[in-house]
Amino acid sequence: MKSNPPTPRPSTTGQDISGPELAITAWKKLLRTLAGLAIALAPIAACGGKVPDTRFYQLSAPATAAPPGDLVIALDAFDTDAGYDDERMVYRATPYRIDYYQYHRWSAAPGTIVGNFLELALERSGEFRQVTREASDRSPVVLRGRVLAIEEVDTSPTRWLARIVLELTLTDSKTGEALWSEQFEETQQMRVQKPEGLAEALSIAMARIAKRATPSIADHARKHAQTAATTATAHGAR
Repeated sequence: MKSNPPTPRPSTTGQDISGPELAITAWKKLLRTLAGLAIALAPIAACGGKVPDTRFYQLSAPATAAPPGDLVIALDAFDTDAGYDDERMVYRATPYRIDYYQYHRWSAAPGTIVGNFLELALERSGEFRQVTREASDRSPVVLRGRVLAIEEVDTSPTRWLARIVLELTLTDSKTGEALWSEQFEETQQMRVQKPEGLAEALSIAMARIAKRATPSIADHARKHAQTAATTATAHGAR
């Protein structure tokens, strides 16, 4: 007795799928893909976390002001050595390497904030009638500066220092001749071991530099002004 031939199964090859069914299938594939990506990226997101906010700091000059003096001085823009010419705060734990705080920065370039500090310090010193940013006939001398170092130095886990090295030069506003030049270095222990503590300690160190430098700046500016006045009088008498 012959067996009946098997009933052929309907072939799905080339089977037409209606528009709605095709859309549902594609949507399911997309959901599975997105779910897989979410699972894969979850550990990365957990490790990365939120990007910290960037904080900005500045130096604070002494608020006490003496009555104005009789001198006029121009203040040129200050330069900064390459390793420190960055708004990111610098710190170091060894003499051979410097590092930067990525999310703690100065409000402007180091040369700018140091120049602004010294401008206020000179204005409030009682020696100067005016501190201007542009040389003129009323300002026979120009003060220039260069920041050689401005940093946090971690000498031990419990002792962090603020260090600044500044070179100041006083020049004739017309000829550019150097009348006086001196390099200053100050360190100050940080009361608080964080970037705000660095800004505070550097402000104290800068106040000491300003106090040391101001008498010399005023003395040379006064002598130069007197010499210039004497020379002008002699020329006028001829």
